[in-house]
Amino acid sequence: MAIGFWMNNKNCYGCKTCSIACKSEKQLGNGVLLREVTAIRQDEPKAFSFISMACNHCEEPACMEMCPVGAYVKAEDGTVVQDHGKCIGCQTCVSACPYGAPCYDEETSTTFKCDGCYDRRQRGEMPACVAACPGANLALDEMEALAGTHAADIVSDEAAGTKPNFVITVDAALTEEPDDAAVAAAAEKA
Repeated sequence: MAIGFWMNNKNCYGCKTCSIACKSEKQLGNGVLLREVTAIRQDEPKAFSFISMACNHCEEPACMEMCPVGAYVKAEDGTVVQDHGKCIGCQTCVSACPYGAPCYDEETSTTFKCDGCYDRRQRGEMPACVAACPGANLALDEMEALAGTHAADIVSDEAAGTKPNFVITVDAALTEEPDDAAVAAAAEKA
């Protein structure tokens, strides 16, 4: 069983409520964000959207593989969980993760990363980011359920070799090819 996040890029309007809810839930220090909302801008075709990302709870997590003190473990449901008591602040996990999920906290000299609010889920609650999203653009579930429930355009990019568990419904405006008339109109304006 593999658990993963689904993110609806199509309807996200970049409010960052998910990021703030996570930070509040985890009581994180200044500059430490476990979920980041990034703006995506492109000129051709003209498009503007957002993507919210945290840990992808990879099948083969580089953070876990590279951690010299074994501070990362995989829970039975596939969640990659960090033991902060073991972390020595070496930042090996930060450099190993191709998605930038672990975040170094200078105040505590340790790293933190999303654990999908593992403790909340054990109590039957949703992760803070999922519960807080006003557009219901985030979900955390078993990958098979996510892929079957949500229209997904991207399911785990495996180029990094970590097999991330992340499903994205992409805004069609970001993937459409401009038609010849649109290209000609843009050329005239230039």
